[in-house]
Amino acid sequence: MTSNVPLKRVRSTSINHNHHSNSVLANRALKKEQIQQKRANFEKAIETSLKISVNLGISILAIFSIKQLLPYHLEQQGKLKEIDAEIGKIQPRVEKLEEDFGNTFDPKLTRKVMEKNTYKVDPNLSPIFFIDKK
Repeated sequence: MTSNVPLKRVRSTSINHNHHSNSVLANRALKKEQIQQKRANFEKAIETSLKISVNLGISILAIFSIKQLLPYHLEQQGKLKEIDAEIGKIQPRVEKLEEDFGNTFDPKLTRKVMEKNTYKVDPNLSPIFFIDKK
């Protein structure tokens, strides 16, 4: 009977030792997983910080560029308004010239255009000269 008791203790010690070693292995695996998770979180935090920094730099550069270009844009808008005003002044003249251009090539109006632009007149017409009596 005495020999059975130590066997039981050996078995229970072996089971406890087995359970303890499994627990230690599980604990080590859990800690390793936690360390890997912390490292992954730290890497993500660094990556996110870099992205925010780069985007902030781009935003500052864009704001600075807009600040530099705004006076130039306003100046160009002023010049465009001046040009539009000049076009408004010249537009009636252009319309008249376009109308005259169309009349110039109209075959029905050739004689009138010739009389208007030159001293030549129809050979069937006689020139009339007015003389002042003194």
